[in-house]
Amino acid sequence: MSFDSEPFTSGHTLIQRLEQYNPWWDGDHETSISAEYSTLRTAFHKTYETLHEDDRRFVTITGPDGVGKSTLLQQLASAHVDPDFIEKFIRDASKREQAHENLVPSSNVLYLPLRDDPVFQVRPEDQLRAAIDHFETHVLRRPDSADHYVLLDDLHIVERPNKRGSTEVGHWERVIADLLDERSDRRIVSTALSADAVRARVGQTGDSALDSLSLHENIELYTLGFADFLRLRHRDVVLAPPSERFDGTSVRNALYEAMDQSTPERFASEVETQQQDAIVEATTARREIANYCTTGGAVTLRLAGSGIDIEEEQYVDVIRGRGDFDFKALQEETFSECREGLLRAATNLRGIKDGLGLERFFALTAHEHPTQDVAFDDLVDTLDIDRRTLRDKYLSILSRLHLLSPSQEYDNQRPRQIRFYLRDPGLTNAVCRTNLTDVLRREPGLQEALAKSTAFDQTIRLSCELNHQDDPKRGLVKFWPGSKGSVDFVVKLNGTPVPILWSFNEGINELRRSIDTPDFDALQDFLGGSASDSERDPIDELLYMPVSDNTVRRRREYIQKDSYEGYMDEDETSVIDGAPSFGILLTNARSALERGVEIYDEGPKPIIQIPLWTYLRFM
Repeated sequence: MSFDSEPFTSGHTLIQRLEQYNPWWDGDHETSISAEYSTLRTAFHKTYETLHEDDRRFVTITGPDGVGKSTLLQQLASAHVDPDFIEKFIRDASKREQAHENLVPSSNVLYLPLRDDPVFQVRPEDQLRAAIDHFETHVLRRPDSADHYVLLDDLHIVERPNKRGSTEVGHWERVIADLLDERSDRRIVSTALSADAVRARVGQTGDSALDSLSLHENIELYTLGFADFLRLRHRDVVLAPPSERFDGTSVRNALYEAMDQSTPERFASEVETQQQDAIVEATTARREIANYCTTGGAVTLRLAGSGIDIEEEQYVDVIRGRGDFDFKALQEETFSECREGLLRAATNLRGIKDGLGLERFFALTAHEHPTQDVAFDDLVDTLDIDRRTLRDKYLSILSRLHLLSPSQEYDNQRPRQIRFYLRDPGLTNAVCRTNLTDVLRREPGLQEALAKSTAFDQTIRLSCELNHQDDPKRGLVKFWPGSKGSVDFVVKLNGTPVPILWSFNEGINELRRSIDTPDFDALQDFLGGSASDSERDPIDELLYMPVSDNTVRRRREYIQKDSYEGYMDEDETSVIDGAPSFGILLTNARSALERGVEIYDEGPKPIIQIPLWTYLRFM
């Protein structure tokens, strides 16, 4: 008998399931979202505003499996067809009124989960095109004033190597470009694994509308951060009037302006003003850091999906092992899902033959939770791999997934040491099956290590949020080994380094009085020295991976703007930092509960003390 592929290539199988995937098409269906969410994550509001306020017609949401991309798409569907959703979740009155105006008939929203059935990957371009044609012909209503929305979940699985393993099939960027060119009232939101992979694909469309920066925007979805965690735990943070909430946007803008204009007082004043909000006291926020360092983002979301009331003490009882809930089993499920995601990422992002090596490195980091320099040679010997595989494969892929990120050595083009951090403390504990009691009592140093990883994650988020996507220094957080001690985080904003010293137990007052403070001395040496004069970041790569020629061109154009503080070297292959304006002392010390934000101005340049519980609310 002959094999008939027509039912698959014509999209017949996918089309048969469209009503199942889009239950709101049924006029009697009541659209709702998962009951576990009492509020929405910041990423939802950012995506919604990108679609409407910024008028983008193609939005991609990138991040690792299990981070909440599919849930966000479902919430976007509800936000466009369900008035009750708007009333419940959009707090600002003016934005709520505008959201009601953005409502469309339920038949104007199409959701396609492309990973639901592997058969969807057979001739995926044809199937995707056929499903959308069916939607337009048999479902879509076309009032003149209404847009329609196509939500594509896991768009990255469309592409894969061909039978020779050399080139790809499934060029989704061509399909998307055609869909957008055909109709001006069509808006597409898709999810994928990696922002870099998406930008590379978008750049391949050349002169089409898809490559227009005014048309496409990517939003990176990280694991649930501390600020969103705090909103889930304390609903008053969301329900309070805007004037009483901690305004992270205002703080981030003040940081950028202070760095750009060398006015640290402006930044310190804004942080101090914002942390005076009475909704969450400093002691409460400090206690919640310990909770977040136990469950992090992935485990918290899984707990919520298991019926645990995140807002109540039930959450604390569960993570402390009280009651009947099997918390360790949930941790194991979370880690198992993470391992599966790593293997899928090794296939989809390619370039790595031993996908199991990713999870070995991931697990090794979780068990050792290193917070200081690690020698490259020791690491490659332990993992039994070569240095190039470690850097170009493991570190590159894991950092693109926001699961584990490297911290390179500042002002050293041939480093022998590296630091690296798991980005979600809950995954660290899921690997090791720890709980809150373990964090606080059983393993000395673990809470500090998890808190430092959380601070590193927050610093990368700030870099990605505040820097332009064409800045070669975006997403890079390095460390500086001085002659006396080391500066833990050096983030670059608009080409200018901001050195950040991590101090878990000592605030600025203790460091000022102490005689033996090598790391604090290193911070002052950095501010008074010339390390930035020779620090270089290559234009043609990002975190060990080459970038496209189109990206290199855009980077060069961005660097040469008068407002950019960094500058190209003589060979025009790398970007040198500008001079630092001030430093930051990041501390979880109890003394900072009373003193809060302070400026130390006895050194070469000002140093601003920022409590960790305040810093983690910036994003």
